[in-house]
Amino acid sequence: MLKEIKSDIYHLLHPKMIFLLTSISKDSKPNVMTCAWATPVSEEPPIVIVCVEKSAYTAELIRQTKEFVINIPTKQLLKALWICGKTSGRNSDKFKKSGLKINDAKRVKAPLIEGCIGYIECKLWKTVEAGECYAFFGNVLHAEADEKYFKKDAWTKTSGIPFHLSGAKIVYFK
Repeated sequence: MLKEIKSDIYHLLHPKMIFLLTSISKDSKPNVMTCAWATPVSEEPPIVIVCVEKSAYTAELIRQTKEFVINIPTKQLLKALWICGKTSGRNSDKFKKSGLKINDAKRVKAPLIEGCIGYIECKLWKTVEAGECYAFFGNVLHAEADEKYFKKDAWTKTSGIPFHLSGAKIVYFK
């Protein structure tokens, strides 16, 4: 028997990979947030979408600097994922709070998160208002993955990538 879903309809599309979305301010202050709403939308040219709440500091920075990085973590970064998902970078240093370290990206100024196993560097192509969110379309300028965990164009079962189910429920590859 089918049950009608009236709220949180997006949960029907979960689990979704959890990632750390980095951005940077015009005065070069890095920012990071936990996110699970991303998807590829074009292979040629490579374009991805990330959806971010309009009021989020990250949304403000992406609109200003026109770039972002999707950092793909493993379960070793679960504590940082929780901290970066529950704290705003507008008035606090989430890197200091979470213990995350950054590295320079290859093609954008937004940073890479040390210890992640994949990165997608993007230049903002288009922004679409989508309810309470902005859908940021990013042209992929550079992407890389740890070959220990990404083989034959797929993540291995041992990668330990976290997936969001709903609310505080997270699962990951073992």
